[in-house]
Amino acid sequence: MSEESLISFDDVIDAAYDIFLEMAPDSLEPADVALFTLQFDERGAAEVVETGADWPEHVGFDVDGKVFAEVRIGLVNESSDVLDDVFARMLISRDPDNKFCHMLWKRD
Repeated sequence: MSEESLISFDDVIDAAYDIFLEMAPDSLEPADVALFTLQFDERGAAEVVETGADWPEHVGFDVDGKVFAEVRIGLVNESSDVLDDVFARMLISRDPDNKFCHMLWKRD
């Protein structure tokens, strides 16, 4: 698969965020949903990060880092500018003909 035929990282982030918003009320603690909603405008972020080595154990197949992207969604620490309160990790396919995503949710 050529790089040109893959979904852009910006589009991956948009899709991941839409899926997150749809699933968050059923997948997060109510306090986390409230915190994220109240803080997102000032501290919220959705970003593509290096694909974690642990994904094969979660999805049951080898993950090609060129075809799949990992998106983390959460709140940024204002003093360190680091996304350190992660509400969800998502593995999402960049192949428009092979839609796939898998979420790992924050658990207290």
